[in-house]
Parts: sequence; C-alpha cells; structure tokens
Amino acid sequence: MLAQPFSRLKIEWPSFCWPYFLIAVLAAVGLAYRGLNRDKGIAAACFAMAQILLFSNLAELDNYLGLTLHRPLIDEYLAGIDRTIGIDWWAYVNWVKTNPFLGRVLTCAYISSIWQLAAIILFLGFTRRFARLDRLTLAFVLSGSMTIAFWVVFPNFGALALHSAKGLPEPAFNLSVSKNDALQLLALYAGPVPPLRFSDLTGLIGFPSFHTVMAFLTVQATWKIPFAGLAALAGNILVLLAIPADGGHHFVDIAGGFFVALVSTALADAFLRQNQIAESRDLRARRAFLFVKRIWHLAKV
Repeated sequence: MLAQPFSRLKIEWPSFCWPYFLIAVLAAVGLAYRGLNRDKGIAAACFAMAQILLFSNLAELDNYLGLTLHRPLIDEYLAGIDRTIGIDWWAYVNWVKTNPFLGRVLTCAYISSIWQLAAIILFLGFTRRFARLDRLTLAFVLSGSMTIAFWVVFPNFGALALHSAKGLPEPAFNLSVSKNDALQLLALYAGPVPPLRFSDLTGLIGFPSFHTVMAFLTVQATWKIPFAGLAALAGNILVLLAIPADGGHHFVDIAGGFFVALVSTALADAFLRQNQIAESRDLRARRAFLFVKRIWHLAKV
C-alpha cells in the first residue's frame, strides 16, 4: 500500500475499523496468553490468525491498486489454453449444475474454503503443531504475494467474466460467483475504481486460482495427521471440482494455483530450515560462551 497515496485509489478507512479491531483483539489475546505463560498453543493460533487476516486485508487493497494500471486482460489467452487441451468450460458448468445435489454440494465446498483454512490454523495451534503452523502461515503470505504480483502485471477475471462479456445468457442455476458479479468486475476494470469500502471488496483474481492455493495448503498442513488429513483431502477435492463452476475460473487457473502453492511451500521450507540452522548455531555459541565463562571462573578460584 506504499504506492496508494500516489494513485487515484480512494479508501474509506473507517469501514475497515471492524476487521482491524478483530486483528488487534487476536494479537492481544496471543500476547496475553504468551506473556502470562498460560497456553502457547492458543497464543500461536491467535498470532497466526492475526497475521493472515492483516496480510489478507492489505493484500486485497494492493490487488485493487493494480486495477488502476489498466493492464490488458489475458483471459482470451487462458481460455485458449483450455480449448487446446480439449476442455469446454461451459459444458462442465452445465454438467455440474444441472445435478441439483452435486451443484449444492460443490457450492457449499467452494464457500467453505476460507473457513477450512481458519479451522486448520486453530487446530494446528491448539494441538501445538507449531512447525506446521509456521509453514502454513509463511506459505500463505508468500503465495498471496506471488499471486497478486502476477495478476497486477497480467490481470484476468476468469472464464465467467469472459463469457459474460460475450453475451452469455443468465444461467438457470445459482453460482457462488454470479454473472452479475462478473459484469461488475469488468465495470471496475473499465471505469474509475470507486472509493473502497470493506463491505464492497471482492475477489478479483482468476489466474492463478487462490482457492486452489488454499486447498493445497490446507491439505498439506494436515497431511499424515489421523482423520484431519483425510477430512481435509476429501473436502478440498470438492473445492477443486467447484472452482471452475462456482468460482467462474478457467481450468488452467487451477494449474496456476498448484504451481504457486508448490513454489511458496518450497520457499517457506527453505526459509524455515535456514532459520532453524541459525537458531542452532546461536544456541551452540551461547553454550560455548557459558562453558568458557565457567572455566574462567574456576581458574580464578
């Protein structure tokens, strides 16, 4: 958001009071539990939740800032990739949504994605799986930064927005991201961005799919944990099936999300590994210093 004062983007900061108040409360609870030495698990969960919420709010504003650059959309190119590999997006959406039961299940799965991630953060913190929680938090921040950086240079809104711009009739079934939502995204891109209020913020990114990133990170964070890992895998397979239909994404958006998740996880692992090595070196140095100090003290005696 450093560039925001130099852009035409206006932000109604009072509308952001409640989310930042929640972030402050979570951080305060984490500090209280850590300071009083009450429960490190609750403290870690609160800190991780506060970090992810703060990053998400600031990153979403940066995402909107990218709209003001008016870079050319790449949705035609992404749709061409889908066609090249033989995928008909609209045929898939109709196949999914004309089955009422499957359609409702996938809609619920798509909506649940962010809540699954929140539940996993609390689960990892409360069960004191601190290494997994650190990896998840850092990978989330890295993948979010990579996703927005790509989108700012190569903006895109997904298959539903592309087809809506070409006169797609109003679907006879409900989608989590509706045709009206897609048209509003195109209007945001075409005209000046109105003053931003927290309640009006919505997801802009098609490729890479961040729902795919969250699905990957959620499963990875719980993998090999009895019951939790299988539950996360089952839930997020449904999320992946829902992304093209309820999220209005190109299929290639999912592949992009997997790539970003893999890279961000590898970077997070490398950073945490180096951090552990540095901490181990510091610990050995402190122990050596104390040993020499003790020898010196004994020699003086």
